[in-house]
Amino acid sequence: MHIDIQFVPSPPTLEILSNKTIVVIDVLRATSVIVHALSQGAAEIIPVTTVEEASHLVKTFPKGSTLLGGERESQRIKGFDFGNSPKEYTAERVKGKRLILTTTNGTKAFHSVAGAEDVLVGSFLNIRATVQRCLDLGRDILFFPSGDEGRFSLEDVVCGGMLIDLIAKKSDTRIDLTDASSSACIVYQRFEGSLVEALHLSNHGKDLMALGLGEDLFYCAQTDITDLVPTFRDGVIRK
Repeated sequence: MHIDIQFVPSPPTLEILSNKTIVVIDVLRATSVIVHALSQGAAEIIPVTTVEEASHLVKTFPKGSTLLGGERESQRIKGFDFGNSPKEYTAERVKGKRLILTTTNGTKAFHSVAGAEDVLVGSFLNIRATVQRCLDLGRDILFFPSGDEGRFSLEDVVCGGMLIDLIAKKSDTRIDLTDASSSACIVYQRFEGSLVEALHLSNHGKDLMALGLGEDLFYCAQTDITDLVPTFRDGVIRK
């Protein structure tokens, strides 16, 4: 099994995506929101790239069936039902509902890898379940951190490094790591004892703390609170 990770979210070519399992990671906070919301009973999540697309799309569904979530500059978009804090997405509010989500980085990342056959949603919240799903699929793997507006994102690479480290330890077959994958493992091992430290040190984490959203860092740094591994296919994320 060959494992690679992209340190910055430039869209891969179809050749790179071919016959691979892709895992999109946006710890702060899109993939954490997606995993949490689906674990709370949301029916499906449609990630879109723009506010305008989200506002138009919601009108095409029956009234009351679909809710809007997302952020710009880390804050809830005017007129939306939710921002981008996982704990907003409670079972009472999302169970049985369709969600349309647009965020600065994470929702764009899904469309960057839409040509792949299997696109999984990765986070710390479902990390060991994601490892097992990758092993069950048995393909080469590309981890795709969503980054921070096109830049390297520490928390996403730490999550990717943890996934790679766990896969390498659990796999019964040979694992071939790229230099990037080996580097991600080294970065993860620096924070292995305190994942939340990586989130606090990251630029995006500091921005969230400045906005009074520091609780999200602690929530998103939790591991294995669900065994759900959502899949993105045909423009929709489902359980």
